[in-house]
Amino acid sequence: MWNNYTTFLIVRVKVKHHRGFVFPVPVWVVDELFVAFAELAWVGEKTLKCIPYHKDSKDRKLLSWINAISPSRFLEGLHNIVVELSRHEGLDIIEVETGEVKVKISLK
Repeated sequence: MWNNYTTFLIVRVKVKHHRGFVFPVPVWVVDELFVAFAELAWVGEKTLKCIPYHKDSKDRKLLSWINAISPSRFLEGLHNIVVELSRHEGLDIIEVETGEVKVKISLK
């Protein structure tokens, strides 16, 4: 039985002189997406660490950022942010208006 209340990430886009649209995304979908990306990033990190560095310093710099910044840890942090934000209902996250376009992202 589906009695659980689902929190939605509501994305509203409005363009002047045009009809706007609302795009609801369940928070659990965003949560699972970040978990999957974090696992893929972890596999990519492990794979790239096995590749030997080339003698050229340019190539070395391109691959050395993996040792300094962990993409999987970054995505795990985003996952934790989504988990914390999902506990707050009725929260307006972003509201941006530039020229003719207005974008609002909120939790309902």
